[in-house]
Amino acid sequence: MELHAHNRERLVAALRAHLSTSGRPLRGFVLLQGGEEQTRHCTDYEELFRQESYFAYLFGVREPGFYGAVDIASGQSVLFAPRLKADYAVWMGEIKPLSYFKDRYKVDMVFYVDEIEQFFSEHEKPLLFLLYGKSTNSGNYSKPASFQGIDKFDTDLNTLHPVVTECRVTKSDMELALIQYANDVSSEAHVEVMRRAKPGMKEYQLESTFLHHAYMYGACRHCSYTCICATGENSSILHYGHSAAPNDSTLKDGDMALMDMGAEYGFYGSDITCSYPVIPRKREIQQQPENDIQRCSQGSRFRHITHAAWSEVDRYA
Repeated sequence: MELHAHNRERLVAALRAHLSTSGRPLRGFVLLQGGEEQTRHCTDYEELFRQESYFAYLFGVREPGFYGAVDIASGQSVLFAPRLKADYAVWMGEIKPLSYFKDRYKVDMVFYVDEIEQFFSEHEKPLLFLLYGKSTNSGNYSKPASFQGIDKFDTDLNTLHPVVTECRVTKSDMELALIQYANDVSSEAHVEVMRRAKPGMKEYQLESTFLHHAYMYGACRHCSYTCICATGENSSILHYGHSAAPNDSTLKDGDMALMDMGAEYGFYGSDITCSYPVIPRKREIQQQPENDIQRCSQGSRFRHITHAAWSEVDRYA
């Protein structure tokens, strides 16, 4: 959680600099609302929850239903946890005390969500900086925090989004380490997919191989996006793999496979695309020495490359 505490420190410093430049007082609270758990349409089936990205960046909270605040003046951080009903323990497990979240997420204070209004009322006319802005990638707008009684407080919908977004652009060493890990796990999973791909398989088997490897050996439960396992003419579809084209074609001998998949770890993701031909493993083994020989210049001896690494082959080509 040191990473998220560092992210909060960076945001507070950036906001103070922005407010100072604008001649505004260095006071108020950043207030973000975390993601809510969603059910599948009208059923009671709960989709696997993944935290809202801005909230995850600042607090690292993995549970749904939370709010988070940061005092711009003092830098102190506050979490507001949902007050769960007693039967939650029967269906979902132990109901954690507030002290658990304070210790786990390394914040200064923790209260219940139904105490948000009371908390802010104890501060003199606090200005609440809410997250509202357009994603240039999706065109969608972030959801500003809302709670019962928020109309009693002054709010700012314009300042926070560009400042925190700019903070997220430049990654710290701790963030880079997480991204590197996600890329390492994803690279290994892609290699495993390459090893197993052969004519007669289904594209979804390649997707399944990637997901299994990333979770089994890398603890990556989420992916950065829907897996694209496109072969043959499907490779021309930019976002193949969605529900109407669900990675369900059969791999054919000689097809080009385009694999675009990336695992996510600790809210930080990877994005890796690679392409290669689909050919039987036996023929691939037979062809490799022949291809190596063709790359060699006239006069090179076969013994130079029979046991050489790929980096060594170029020395003789």
